[in-house]
Amino acid sequence: MDLEEISIAFKNCNGETNKSFKGYLLDLTKTPEDYRNGFIVSNANNYILSDVEKLLSKAILNICAVDYLIKTGYFNWGFVSSYYASYFSIQALNRLQINFNTWTHHLIRCENQNYVNQDIKICLGNSSNTHKSEFKLFFQNISQIQSKRVDRFWSIGLNRFSDGDEALLRNEINYSISEDYYYELQSNFSLSKFNKIINDNKKSPFEARESINDPVNYARKHLQISISRIRVICYILNHVANHNSEYQSYFKRNMNGRINSIKQKYPNLSIWMLELLNSWLLFETIEHD
Repeated sequence: MDLEEISIAFKNCNGETNKSFKGYLLDLTKTPEDYRNGFIVSNANNYILSDVEKLLSKAILNICAVDYLIKTGYFNWGFVSSYYASYFSIQALNRLQINFNTWTHHLIRCENQNYVNQDIKICLGNSSNTHKSEFKLFFQNISQIQSKRVDRFWSIGLNRFSDGDEALLRNEINYSISEDYYYELQSNFSLSKFNKIINDNKKSPFEARESINDPVNYARKHLQISISRIRVICYILNHVANHNSEYQSYFKRNMNGRINSIKQKYPNLSIWMLELLNSWLLFETIEHD
C-alpha cells in the first residue's frame, strides 16, 4: 500500500488499547482447522497500530543501546543490538502494510484483503526462518513507497544493508565460533586500535568515515540503516496522524513522552542521535498527496 492507503487503513484508529493483535487473535478461540482453512477478521487495525507503537519503542531502545555499546568497546554486541533495532522496525513497517507475521501457538500469516473495510485474512504460516521471512516480506511491502523522496534517511532505511544479508550476518556474529567476531579480548587486537574504533563510534556514521577498516566496524555501518528505519516508521505514523485527528492526539502525546524519556533517562546519548530522534518524533504537518 502507498501512504494514502495506509492512512485509510488506520482511519478511526486511535492507537490506544491494552491488547495486542496476538491477544485479539487468541481471544477469538479459533480452532487449528480454522487457521489451516483461513478466515477473515475485520475492524482489528487498532490493535495493529498499537503493536506498531510498541515495536517503535523497542527499536528506539535498541538504538540507544547500540550507541552506548559501541562507544564503550562492545563492538560485536553493538551490531547484534543494531540488528534487533532493525528487525523490530521492519516488523512495525510490515504491520503498517497489513502484510505481516505474528505468533500465537504457531506462526500466523496476516494479509490485507480490503484495507478500506479493514478486512484481514488470517491463516497458518511457514515457521521456518522467521527472521529471513520477515525481511523478505519487508522488501516486498515497500515497493509502493520506496520511490517517494522524503530525505536521505528514508532512502537508506528502505534499502538493503551494504554488507549483505542482515539476518545471516547476525547469525554469523552471534552464533559462530570464529576469531572474526567477538575479537575485543584477543591479544593481537591492540589497545590503540580499540580506542580508535571507539573514537570512530562517537561520531555520526552519516557524517564521518571510519579510520579503522580492519576489523570491519559492522555495528557502526549497520547503525545507519537501523536508525533510518526508525525515521521511516515515524514519517508514516506522522502521515497517518495528519489524516486522523483521534490518532493525532495520541501520536503527539506518545512521541513527546518518548522525547522526554530519552533526554531524562539516557543523558549520555550521542548528540547527533538525540537530535535526529527529536526531529523525527515531533509531529509535523504533511500536505496530502
